[in-house]
Amino acid sequence: MTGTAGARTRGLTQQEAEDGFYNDTSEFLAELSGGSLHMGYWESPDDPATMSEASERLTGLMAERLSVGPGQRVLDIGCGTGAPAIQLARTTGAAVVGITNSPVQARLATEKAREAGVADRVEFRCEDATRLGYPAGSFDAVWLFESIMAMPDRLAVLRLAADVLRPGGRLALTDFLDRDEPAVGAEQGDRPQYSVLLGKLMPLPDYPGLLEAAGLVPVEITDVSDRTVARTLAAMRRRLEDDREALTRRFGAQVVGQFDGIVLRLEAAGFGYGLVVAHRPVR
Repeated sequence: MTGTAGARTRGLTQQEAEDGFYNDTSEFLAELSGGSLHMGYWESPDDPATMSEASERLTGLMAERLSVGPGQRVLDIGCGTGAPAIQLARTTGAAVVGITNSPVQARLATEKAREAGVADRVEFRCEDATRLGYPAGSFDAVWLFESIMAMPDRLAVLRLAADVLRPGGRLALTDFLDRDEPAVGAEQGDRPQYSVLLGKLMPLPDYPGLLEAAGLVPVEITDVSDRTVARTLAAMRRRLEDDREALTRRFGAQVVGQFDGIVLRLEAAGFGYGLVVAHRPVR
């Protein structure tokens, strides 16, 4: 990180840096990314969808992969500020438990669920995803929506997720990918500098083995980089340019200025984006 956030993270562990970053910037990140802390999805290069519409579309695609309905329970690991879980509950009728290690995110998500009128079916907790305390087989589905890259050990978290899934239950996740394609103009060290945002990148072809090691059966492993990354970052950059005055009044010049640099560096980093679906086998 550059600027204030970079100074704040020096001397901290990676996990402490991530916790502090999301506590400090969750509302602003949600504002830039259409209400949710994740990418948008555009059907084609000329798709006119706004960032908010594209973000909701990606949530919808993830919800379809889970195949849940009324009376079923979903665990949202790394729930952010709650928008995807709320949309999932509204569109499917399922109940959702969202967990995050950020107390700020848990508070914001709880407020959103109450405002949306779904607090009876959606709850958010400040919990450690590496120490899930739920009984085995207690959820019909699990998703990690743009959160697994922030976990210290993907395999360990996937094993925990597999344990809380009922036999036949589905897991869906999105992940930032190492495509080994840094963009023209990318500087040495761009990825390590932005590890708080990108996490530890991995190649998509590594996922079948990872899922199987976690006790899960792969269903779908798809690279959707071309429909997500560039358009999302361009939309965020335009928002910073077009609404700078309003954003500065609300969040402060320091935060807005910091994200100018972050978005530009992310555009140069050349990372990809994958959608992964698996199920727990019925033995």
